[in-house]
Amino acid sequence: MPSLSAPGRAIVLLSAVLLVAIAAPAGAQAPPKDTGTGVAPADSASRARALELTPAQRLAVYQSITQTHKNNAAPVGFRATVGAHVPDSVELKPLSDTLAKLVPQARDFSIGMVEKEVILVDPASRQVVAVVTQEPTNAVH
Repeated sequence: MPSLSAPGRAIVLLSAVLLVAIAAPAGAQAPPKDTGTGVAPADSASRARALELTPAQRLAVYQSITQTHKNNAAPVGFRATVGAHVPDSVELKPLSDTLAKLVPQARDFSIGMVEKEVILVDPASRQVVAVVTQEPTNAVH
């Protein structure tokens, strides 16, 4: 392979720098696939643990919340997934006494609805601990 002259090396180096500069912003715009929005937790120990619900509990939660709560549009960049940070623009309410009796393990969580998906959220961190959808097979992610 022939060696390049000093101007040739400069052109190759400049081309490489420009290529990296062009590619970096495009990659930075794509949200991570496994988080919703906000800062991703630093390690797995700080991630929210998924709240386990039975099919009957998921059905009760979904039916109750879809009849009584406002369906929020998803904020830009937010995806309802376990561990995602819920933006302040999403309205969250405490669990009703009736639902707290049906789903005692969810008693301390807040609840809301985004794009027809019910989310249970840790009120202290605003992290999603469960997502309940209408389809039983995809009820908790």
